[in-house]
Amino acid sequence: MSSDIHNDDTDITTLKVAMYPHLPDSAGDNYAKLLQFINEEFKKIQPTINLQLRPLDHNDDFYSLATLTPWLSTDGTGYDVVEIDTLILGDLVNAGLIVPQFPISHNHSDWHSAATSAVQFNQAVYAYPHIMCAYFLFTRDEQAAKVTTIDELINILSPNVSATYRLVGNMNSSWILPSLWINSYQSSNNFEYNIPAFALHSYQKNSFETMRKFVQLCDRAGGENNCLNGVFRDNSNMTALLFAHEQTAAMFGFSENLFTVLKNGDLDDYSNVKMIPLPLGTNDNQPGFFTNAFVFRRNMSVDVLKAARLFSDFMGTPRMQAAVVGSADSPNTRPRYLLSMSKNAYNEPLLANDRFYQQYFRNLDVGYPYPTAGFLNIRKELNTAILKEVDIKNDSSSSSISISTHSKFSLLLFSIFYTCHQLIVCS
Repeated sequence: MSSDIHNDDTDITTLKVAMYPHLPDSAGDNYAKLLQFINEEFKKIQPTINLQLRPLDHNDDFYSLATLTPWLSTDGTGYDVVEIDTLILGDLVNAGLIVPQFPISHNHSDWHSAATSAVQFNQAVYAYPHIMCAYFLFTRDEQAAKVTTIDELINILSPNVSATYRLVGNMNSSWILPSLWINSYQSSNNFEYNIPAFALHSYQKNSFETMRKFVQLCDRAGGENNCLNGVFRDNSNMTALLFAHEQTAAMFGFSENLFTVLKNGDLDDYSNVKMIPLPLGTNDNQPGFFTNAFVFRRNMSVDVLKAARLFSDFMGTPRMQAAVVGSADSPNTRPRYLLSMSKNAYNEPLLANDRFYQQYFRNLDVGYPYPTAGFLNIRKELNTAILKEVDIKNDSSSSSISISTHSKFSLLLFSIFYTCHQLIVCS
């Protein structure tokens, strides 16, 4: 049934929304309280909109065009609004599934600069940003919390392999390993002076070196590397539990991994755990930000389009930003520790008194967005190329990278450069 439903007698507009499902389940109820909270709070200010939220399910593939194409169908049989990772924003544009949004949200001055950039493609705004995340280093060591480069991190965690864990985190993914490489590349190069042509000429020789160093920090005696061999991939909470139980010196992962750490660790961890943007490069340690954002299907009626904009603006207000990342739906639990894209959300009571939001998250105003085009098509080939280069047991040369991969890789690098240079969020 189409959602372009407007009953003149009751003046009710139905809006169907599919929200991104990968976030901590604070209440442990499969997100029931979160969806109820959003529905009830939205109803208070928009009583004439019948908001229908899709149940959150980790099995839904929000990165598949095969899934998203029927969801964003123009006939309204799917959803009116879908929350996506902007890594695939350009792919949705190129598939003709979404169009630019006008006017720009009145909340846009409160948006983090990386989120502002992430919802743009070809200099047009296609989405409303919602939640952000980035890779962090988790540690209890004062000196480790001060490092800014991969070499400094190696010196602190020790360059020597032993039976104990020095660093844990999952790299066994064609989404994760290439995105870590982008972080490493950006943190090792100055794009104002390193034009794409030079980057493409030199990447085969040196751009994987920092990733090799990083991967080797996960090595243990006997050649075991659970970061790469699938052990941590198949046990999604294992790295956070190892860190919570102090069985590793450090952990890397998204900020929301802190939810699991604090849930399972000592009470002192709230005061003892330290976080910094993951130091993967050789220059400045600038985080790369992922952004989730709301996109709209095409061909909506005027009423449904208005409802979609009202909902997206509502979710971007400082209060709702703080509510979602701070677990307002489950008052007796801990925050989800996702990153707010609203700068003013950090002044909201839920976040204003939280050590991590105030000490580590609110001042992350310097960084860069991940590319919004190219990643989906290159990630698997790039993942293979990186694995060949960082595996010290494999003496393969960079010439093994195919011409096709090199061409796609070139476009991806250009996307990174263009986003950073034109939108000025890298400096």
